[in-house]
Amino acid sequence: MSLTQGVANLPLQALRVFDASARHLNMGRAAAELGITQGAVSRQIKLLEERLRERLFVRGPRGLSLTEAGDLLADYVRRGLDQLEAGLARIGQPRTRTTLAVNAARTFAMRVLAPRIGDFVMRHPWIELRLETHRYFAQLHGADVDVAIRAGNGDWPGHVVQPLTREVMFPVCAPALWGKTAQAMQPGAFLAGSVLLHYAERPYWRNWLEAADLDPGIAERGPRFSETALALASAEAAQGVAITWGSLVADALVTGSLVQPFASTFDDGTGYYAVMTEAASRRSPVQAFTAWLRQSLDQCV
Repeated sequence: MSLTQGVANLPLQALRVFDASARHLNMGRAAAELGITQGAVSRQIKLLEERLRERLFVRGPRGLSLTEAGDLLADYVRRGLDQLEAGLARIGQPRTRTTLAVNAARTFAMRVLAPRIGDFVMRHPWIELRLETHRYFAQLHGADVDVAIRAGNGDWPGHVVQPLTREVMFPVCAPALWGKTAQAMQPGAFLAGSVLLHYAERPYWRNWLEAADLDPGIAERGPRFSETALALASAEAAQGVAITWGSLVADALVTGSLVQPFASTFDDGTGYYAVMTEAASRRSPVQAFTAWLRQSLDQCV
């Protein structure tokens, strides 16, 4: 056994006995403080010296005096015991709650965060979570936001950026629209006869149709929504076929409220990222949230 291993296995009682002996420089007074015999004090000190392979006290006619090693150890042990006592005192006492502000894209917040957020709260009850949504990116420097969940390619200079998902895009619809008759049709024919539900700000349908080698002209019609969440809600109500990223419908595909009629996907190199300032990344609530979120997304995507 190495010296390091020996130190790691030192019993706390031996350190407490050493601390009392170092303060009193008298084994009898140390024994009285601890409520043990003087012989027990002597045995604990001997055990400590054997483990450390150092003499800690010089025994003289007037009592004890610390060696150089003993004086050094006494300082560290006292500080360590003070920290331990402070920590034990906090257990069971009301603890100050800390606020964590998360800003996320609305559809991601609704379909990914909201159905899971109770798990985070149960695991970290001392964190007061405030979840905000946005259509456009929140500014982090100088803002009252700790973490922003952003969609993109990860290029946000001057920030700490942690990847959460790598997305692929594909169509989804309600099971009621994907019956035996629809399944017997060619993809182009099925889509040409369906209502296509669009996210207004991106040509996602056209991108997917081109990647699937289908007529992009099919994408010219259909209602356009300002939020992907609205298009997905319409799809779940069997009003048409939506185009979306995988993480946004992972739960719906599991529960069966949506189905993926075609295997073809489109990958534009986009994903979701946790974005924060360097200072925010060092806060323990931020670290707890991002670690929880990565684990949750690993399980759903």
